[in-house]
Amino acid sequence: MSERNISSPDFLLCCDCESPCYVFEWKEGSVAEAVCEVCGNQEVELFLTEEQYDGYAFSGAWSYRGR
Repeated sequence: MSERNISSPDFLLCCDCESPCYVFEWKEGSVAEAVCEVCGNQEVELFLTEEQYDGYAFSGAWSYRGR
């Protein structure tokens, strides 16, 4: 298992509003629970690490949900 799968990130990015989120639970290399304090999003699949977010943003594959 790689080092980044072992340690928890400092924050996640909410895919709904792009805000950093500090209220989350990280288990076995992925998001188990998360809450965005800005928009209220609680759907774990809509949170990304900074590295994941950058990968989507720079690839051009990113689009805002529902927009």
